[in-house]
Amino acid sequence: MLDDNNLEQKVNFPTRGDNILDLFLTNRPSLVNRCSPLPGLGDHDIVFTESSACAIRNKPVKRKIHLWKRANIEQMKEDLTNFQNEFNNEYLLTSNIDEMWSSIKSRLNNVLDKCVPSKMSSTRYSQPWITKELKGLCRRKKKRAFRKSRETKTTKNRQRYQQLKKEAQTACKTAYNNYIMNIISPESSSNPKRFWSFITSKRKENSGVSPLKAPDGITYSDPSMKANILNDQFSSVFNASESSDNIKDMKSPPTQSMPDIHVSVEGVKKLLMGLNIHKASGPDGVSTRILKEFASELAPVFTTLFQASLQQGKVPSDWKKADVAPIYKKGTKSCPANYRPVSLTSVVCKTMEHIVCSNIMRHLDRHCILTDAQHGFRKRRSCETQLIITLQDLAKSIDQRGQTDVILLDFSKAFDKVPHKRLLHKIHHYGVRGQVHGWLTDFLEGREQRVVLDGHSSRNAPVQSGVPQGSVVGPLLFLLFINDLPEYLTNSSSVRLFADDCVLYRDIRTPEDSAKLQNDLDALQQWEQDWLMEFHPQKCQVLHITTRRSPIRVPYTIHGHNLEEVDSAKYLGVTIHHKLSWDTHIDMVTKKANSTRAFLQRNISRCPNKTKELCYTTLVRPLMEYGSIIWDPHTADMTRKLEMVQRRSARFVTHDHRRTSSVTSMLDHLQWRTLQERRVQARAIMMYRIVNNLVDIPTSYLTPTAINIRGHNQKFLVPYARTSAYKYSFFPGAIRIWNSLPQSAIACNTLECFKSQLQTIHTAK
Repeated sequence: MLDDNNLEQKVNFPTRGDNILDLFLTNRPSLVNRCSPLPGLGDHDIVFTESSACAIRNKPVKRKIHLWKRANIEQMKEDLTNFQNEFNNEYLLTSNIDEMWSSIKSRLNNVLDKCVPSKMSSTRYSQPWITKELKGLCRRKKKRAFRKSRETKTTKNRQRYQQLKKEAQTACKTAYNNYIMNIISPESSSNPKRFWSFITSKRKENSGVSPLKAPDGITYSDPSMKANILNDQFSSVFNASESSDNIKDMKSPPTQSMPDIHVSVEGVKKLLMGLNIHKASGPDGVSTRILKEFASELAPVFTTLFQASLQQGKVPSDWKKADVAPIYKKGTKSCPANYRPVSLTSVVCKTMEHIVCSNIMRHLDRHCILTDAQHGFRKRRSCETQLIITLQDLAKSIDQRGQTDVILLDFSKAFDKVPHKRLLHKIHHYGVRGQVHGWLTDFLEGREQRVVLDGHSSRNAPVQSGVPQGSVVGPLLFLLFINDLPEYLTNSSSVRLFADDCVLYRDIRTPEDSAKLQNDLDALQQWEQDWLMEFHPQKCQVLHITTRRSPIRVPYTIHGHNLEEVDSAKYLGVTIHHKLSWDTHIDMVTKKANSTRAFLQRNISRCPNKTKELCYTTLVRPLMEYGSIIWDPHTADMTRKLEMVQRRSARFVTHDHRRTSSVTSMLDHLQWRTLQERRVQARAIMMYRIVNNLVDIPTSYLTPTAINIRGHNQKFLVPYARTSAYKYSFFPGAIRIWNSLPQSAIACNTLECFKSQLQTIHTAK
């Protein structure tokens, strides 16, 4: 009942003896500031709760808005064409980079101010559906009637006030529904940003950052103070003690150098035209829209700038500045450590980073430099490919009545602690030398950041380590930095990486195997010491994957700290149970999906069915299908739990909650396939990708059948399974589905053709 109505029980202490008999339920737990017991008059304690009645909404920050509908496009095109000729005549590849960029930035801003009218946004927080007539009804008529009723205390005046109150409530609901209908009308369908912005605003518990507790113990609510507190917190994790004297040599042989980068006008034009005009501009203030609208005129200018920047190994100082937005993670909102920084950098700089990044990745792929254990930020790889391979090993171990000890490792502020000198040493070893190495060196040196919060900014702080989170080249640099971690293992344990998410595991048959796993864990600690990174022992966990009644339990340690042993743990968004049962994960998934459905039901119940269906398929169903090819349930109870979420959503979409109505008919009318059928199709699609080498999962997991009597000629042997955990894991289950498909589907030359074929056939497990 709590899950269905998106409610959370806040009383976590006994209220009568050792039992919790008193409840306090809320659908917005972040508004509850305190929930504690008080001595009761009888045998029950009193539950004292302090909660905000509604979310706190800060006033919007005043900002400049350009009115592009009234822009003089022809004049802008003429001015920028003239600027292109002037720039190419005045500047060469050897010209000063800062002067070149200053000339471009000032000209773009001048053209923007000259040809595009602007206005300042209001600082008042208002609900956009409140009209002038509605304000008059509520403020004048209703309030006047209330005062008169209170003063005269007559029945007539009281009835008149009650009537005006009902009219005001009805008018508010009508205005709200009309506003929703307006932002989702066919005229607005080409730009759905307003609708999704409205949905996002409704999902927020409050706006901005909560009051923060400083190290001195005082809680501050002033935006400037909060920005400085967060900036100090983000700066405190930097690795400032790096020395170049004791950098370790790499274990693998060096790679040959990558060629220098040649920037083409067409390539720059393509990148500019692919920009999203709704993305915010960086600290330099250059509008994303002007870059996209006039890509043809600006491409030659930026080509010269980018080529000069690479040739000189210099980056404009503007590109080294970042405005940091604090993003809440989890835990107490008043603790600055529970926020992570996301950097907003120059859009032009990120355009050049795309060029550098694509060329480096081409070099890495050509020489097969990146470790096969890494699936993060790479083409043809994803969370699903990582989970498929990892869970295949774990399920096979359970099927062989074995035990696999899994250690989930957590790096402390991994992206922020990357030491620059060691990073540059590694990328030089991997063949990134010459111009590109010089450009990356200057890109990382002398960086500054500031936290921007509610229109206020903190003081600038030097960035002494790390790769910028929010940049284009940052993730690739981190992959190169962590790339040699698997080389430190000496006892054939397995390690899997997804960016900074690291999992180490090994089959355990004797206590000696546990000792070998600990040795490999010690080897990773040696890597940590050599490259100045840091594990967070309190957040690392140990899972004993086995169905044995008496598993081998040996404590594992990091820095002398015994790691926590758990029955289930979350890895890449999927909760893995020690017996590979998916009940816990499905319970969490259905709870979250029901919570989102209940949120939609409260806020858009009056919207058209098509809009509600769009919200369901965008916000609710993906929660139940993320990684579902991994954890596809085989029990009727778990399948029913998932289907019930969709069935309730069908009632919400069709606005039919009558007990006599048939939900099956609603699903047929909406043309929604069951979630089980969709999971079967998802497994079939992944099999097609594996067979046709569209993802980096080895086909060695598949064994072709020797004889094909019936069906198509690309069948595979279904692995023999003793346990349900392995029988219903990905490969045995997906192979059964693949073997049942008709020849017309198997013969498809493209993935799109295969997907369309699946829509016309009934796939079964």
